[in-house]
Amino acid sequence: MARPEKKSQLGQPPMKDQIKTAARALFIQRGLSDVSYGDIAEVVNTTRANLHYHFGNKAALIEAVFQETFDDLEQQFQHTWAQPGLTLAERIGLVAADCEHRFYEFNDNEKGRNPWSLSARARFERHLIPERIQEGISDMSRHFEDYVSHSVKLAIGSGELRPDTPVRQVVMLITPLWYFGSLLTQNSGLNKLLDHYQAVIDTVTAAYGNA
Repeated sequence: MARPEKKSQLGQPPMKDQIKTAARALFIQRGLSDVSYGDIAEVVNTTRANLHYHFGNKAALIEAVFQETFDDLEQQFQHTWAQPGLTLAERIGLVAADCEHRFYEFNDNEKGRNPWSLSARARFERHLIPERIQEGISDMSRHFEDYVSHSVKLAIGSGELRPDTPVRQVVMLITPLWYFGSLLTQNSGLNKLLDHYQAVIDTVTAAYGNA
């Protein structure tokens, strides 16, 4: 029987959580193929044997990291796109703010060029990802578009946007920024991505707003 999880000294998270956190950061920074169990063990200050104890092989660790990401994103989607009382502009602003937060996890200033999205990294290394996780990435993308579509319909229903607003077209303006925001900042920095989000807000408001 597996040993129960224990908190590390000084109130740190359980070792299994520390391993997943370190692995996620390294996968984002260096890609899946260039990160070894030894690299992760060094960051966490443990042994490769301990990683094997908690996760078995690297494929299982990759799957655990992605599954945690999927769960976190589902909660974020509900908070951003499904909660009542927000305008579409406010919802888009929340997504931009989340991108900014994740950007600064890996960059010291707005001109940084380091990657910050696990899913964006994964799109270039699909051959290293189990099929179930590939399906999970596709499902995540569909869920995101469904949530955005729902929020556009809410904006129409509330009178924020006109009844003739083309829902699918508005969704297609928003989703590429979320999918490829990390790649954009790697070429142009954070402010360019934030400008794109603001441009979407301004364009949709000018074209279909009821103000």
